[in-house]
Amino acid sequence: MSERSWVRRFEEIGIGDRPVAGGKGASLGELLRAGIAVPPGCVVTTDAFRHFLDACDRGHAMRRRIEALSADDLDALAAASADARALVEQADLPAALYEDIAAGIGRICDGDATAPMAVRSSATSEDSAEASFAGLQDTYLWIRGVDAVVRHMRKCCASLYSVESVSYRRRLQMPEDGLAMAVVIQRMVDARSSGVMFTRS
Repeated sequence: MSERSWVRRFEEIGIGDRPVAGGKGASLGELLRAGIAVPPGCVVTTDAFRHFLDACDRGHAMRRRIEALSADDLDALAAASADARALVEQADLPAALYEDIAAGIGRICDGDATAPMAVRSSATSEDSAEASFAGLQDTYLWIRGVDAVVRHMRKCCASLYSVESVSYRRRLQMPEDGLAMAVVIQRMVDARSSGVMFTRS
């Protein structure tokens, strides 16, 4: 599989790439296309996530276990969530995927291996007409070095299995096999100020 399907620069994606880049990643690419100043970055795609997950959850045992849970069985949800997060966080990344991510980081940090990065979850299911997962997956800021970025990328992927996220999916009876996480890796900006806008709609 080529690097192009595993790690894509913001310049290569737009809002139509949500299935590959997740909602956040696709929106950042679209903002860049619109001429908005966006700190440089790349997206570790949902193809990469599936490749990684298939390597650490062979036979889909973890996903089948979650899908069989009742939304009302809080103890079972918590146990399955803890096991799933540990599995994903501790699994080794396939070597080729690690190399592609390292190359992507190298392009956006201009050769400065200590440049601080944001590692941001970008799940395919974050925002839709039927569901909103805002705030249920993790983001990590001021991460330095390839190994640390990759470790936190795994933590972002693992946050797809937080007890809050798993419980919400079970309440909506969402299938686990269709679920995927992209991860945004982006240069940190030492911002003077920041904000958020809520629209009427």
